[in-house]
Amino acid sequence: MSQDNVDTLAVQLGRFIAHSRHGSLPADVADAVKLRVLDVLAAACSGVLAGHHERLLRLLPDEGARGIWGTPVRRSLRDAVIVNSAVSHSTYFEDGSRYTGGHPSSAVIPAAMALAAARGADGQLLVAAIANGYEVFLRLGRAIYPATVRRGFQSTAILAAPATAAAAATLLDLPPARAAHAVAIACSQGAGLKAALKSADSQPLQVGRSCEGGLLAALYAAQGVTGALDIFETGFLPAFGGAGDEAGKGREVARQLGERWSIAETYMKTHGGCRGNHAPIDAAAAAMRGVDPGAIAHIDVKVDTVTRAAAIEPPRNADQAQFSIAFSIAAMLVAGDAAPARYTRAMLDDEGVRALMARTSVIADPALDAGYPDRRPALVTVTLRDGRVLCHALDHARGEPENPLSRNDIVRKFDLLAAPLYSTEHARIRDAVLDLDADGPPGLARTDVPLGSGMARGSSSHAMPVPVALDALLSTPAAPVSSTFTATNP
Repeated sequence: MSQDNVDTLAVQLGRFIAHSRHGSLPADVADAVKLRVLDVLAAACSGVLAGHHERLLRLLPDEGARGIWGTPVRRSLRDAVIVNSAVSHSTYFEDGSRYTGGHPSSAVIPAAMALAAARGADGQLLVAAIANGYEVFLRLGRAIYPATVRRGFQSTAILAAPATAAAAATLLDLPPARAAHAVAIACSQGAGLKAALKSADSQPLQVGRSCEGGLLAALYAAQGVTGALDIFETGFLPAFGGAGDEAGKGREVARQLGERWSIAETYMKTHGGCRGNHAPIDAAAAAMRGVDPGAIAHIDVKVDTVTRAAAIEPPRNADQAQFSIAFSIAAMLVAGDAAPARYTRAMLDDEGVRALMARTSVIADPALDAGYPDRRPALVTVTLRDGRVLCHALDHARGEPENPLSRNDIVRKFDLLAAPLYSTEHARIRDAVLDLDADGPPGLARTDVPLGSGMARGSSSHAMPVPVALDALLSTPAAPVSSTFTATNP
């Protein structure tokens, strides 16, 4: 019997991808997509301001038509996907999901935006593509997490390929069978190891390459190439999630597909570094409210075992500091925030930070595993020099669905990080993103697009698709790109 006639998970995902379009999206899902586009662009600005794009551009030097966000540089479609994805992921300031241990925005959105611009797709199709990519990422992630991390893999890189393939298949308007082959081919195109996180300057490349793999899988399937349609049941799920009840895992992934949307399960960040740092930061800030950090004798931090396993204590360099709970708390107490710009060698060498780190212990408490990942708690106990003991416990860091950021919070995060690069043009980018699926693009005409964007200046007075205009705007920074930027906390 042909695999095409068997209702495997790949076949079910293919039907979903082919049929899910903007008109069937709930309004809150479409709004959530646009806010996550804005949020990942803020994360990309953070990466560019830190200079994380520079070596990638030297690695991939050939010019092309697609923009590299936050720079005047343009690269090929494939290379732009690699660079924009890696840079968006490089300061760990993008969204994430505690149910997958991964970051869907840096995995899905850069490729979707680049392909949409290349094809001249409209904003509504782009929003649908991103929503579909998120759904594949989050549903597959739930099926393999936390086993995938315990087995040594990095969730974002593993999930990026099939999720990007889903978004790309949407933009390519592939029929169900071709979309099924796209995600099937993509299953073997994503690779990433948790151990790579110890080298945070190179680790984002594994995410960028996996996104490129997902894009190639969809383009390959569009040519008629086939994948193994039972690959989720016989390969992906047991390899990354551990053997056992693959059929049941597949059924759960497909349950209410297209009816129940998962994007609202993702969190967004107000602090830099690994998400595991954030509940401890928030708990320490609450415990220390109104207290001089100089009065601290000792800080005890208890977290769940998964969070502690990802922590690097003590960190040896600024990259490792992004995974250090002790450093993150100390930086917040000394500098007043734990923004991405705090994760530097200078801050790690700061005497006040080092003194607080030396007085901080971070331990795993198996009792806090109860309910994980529905809750990712932290318990912080601060003992002061005068003998007083201050405690604060919380189940959810700020930005989680149970403790969400507001629309204004996300806009402010973008404004603070984008303004140094784009000056007043950042407002046009912000407004275009928030109106991405509007019936008529808000004032983005062909005559506004710089030369080299792939659209001829003055070729028409009609408004162009928003994804094409955004591609041009995002690669025309108003200020020279510098890696010496110091940001205040959004």
